Amino acid sequence: MYKDVLIFTILILTLFLLINPKKNLPIKNIFEGFLNRDKIAFIFLTIDDVNHPIIWKGFFKNNEDKYNIYVHPKNPENVTSFFKNHIIDNLIPTKWGDVSLVDATNLLISRALKNKSNKKIILVSNSCIPIKKFSYIYNIVLEDDKSWLNFYKPDYVQGSKEHLRRMDMIEPKFKKSAYINEQWMILSRKHAELLEKNNKLIKYFRKPTLIPDELYYITMLHYLDKNVRKNLKFDIVSRRNYLKHEYITYAKWYDDRTYKWQTKHPFEYTTMEKHDILKIKNSKALFARKFSPESDIKKYWKYIIEQ
Repeated sequence: MYKDVLIFTILILTLFLLINPKKNLPIKNIFEGFLNRDKIAFIFLTIDDVNHPIIWKGFFKNNEDKYNIYVHPKNPENVTSFFKNHIIDNLIPTKWGDVSLVDATNLLISRALKNKSNKKIILVSNSCIPIKKFSYIYNIVLEDDKSWLNFYKPDYVQGSKEHLRRMDMIEPKFKKSAYINEQWMILSRKHAELLEKNNKLIKYFRKPTLIPDELYYITMLHYLDKNVRKNLKFDIVSRRNYLKHEYITYAKWYDDRTYKWQTKHPFEYTTMEKHDILKIKNSKALFARKFSPESDIKKYWKYIIEQ
C-alpha cells in the first residue's frame, strides 16, 4: 500500500512538472511525509562496547530507514565499533543496582523522543543479541501502540525476600502501583512521553539498595496511567512465569541440568551448548542475554533467527 501511494504520487508530480517546468515546487517537503516512516529506537545501556557488534550489524543491515540507535556507555572510550557513532552527548556515571541506571535510561529515552519518527523504544544491554529477524521484530513491535514489560506483584505467597524487601522501601503513595519489572523493556512513544513529563518523581526512588531499574518504570506507569493495563502488550504474570523471561529478553537464570539458580546476574554464555542454542531459538522472546565478548554465539546466530 505504501509503495503504491508513493509511486502514484511520483507519477502525478512528474506529470505536473512536465506540464509546468518553470514551477518551483518544494519537492523535499512533499516527499518527507512518505520517506519518514515509523522507526524503532534501540537504546543501548552499556558498560563498554556492545559485546557482539557483528551480530547487530547483520541484524540492522538493509533496514537503515526503520531504526535509530542511541548508546549510553559507562566507559565511552572503550566503544570502538560502529556504535561509537551513536553515543549520546549527555553521559553520567553509572553503577549496578543504583538509581543512576534509571537516570541514564531516561537520558536515552529523552534523546530518542527528539526524533518524532521513533514510535517504539527498545532498551537493550551490551550483552544482548537479537534472536529474531529485524523484519519480524519491526512488524510485531509496531503492529500496535502498546508497551512491552514483564512484571509481577510480590507478596507473601509469591515473592522472594529480596523483592519483598524492596516493596517495603517504596513510598506509601506508590505502594498500590508498585510492581517488580524486568529491566529490559519496550516502551510506546505515548508511555515514554508520559514518563519523561513526570521524570521528577524519580526523587522518591533515590534510596540505597532499592535497585529502582527493576521497579521504577512499571510502577510509574501504573501510578500515572490508571488504564495502563489496556496499553500493555502483556498482563501481569505470576512470579513463576516472570522468571521465565519469555516475552522480551530471554535470560538463563536457572540451569535445569544442575538445578541451580543464579542470583544477581543471569548465566553468562561463552561456549554455546546444543541445549542452550535450542532453548534460545525456540524462545518467544525477541532478544537474549547474557553473552560474553568471547562467546561463540555468532557461529549459531543465523541458525537461531531462521524460523
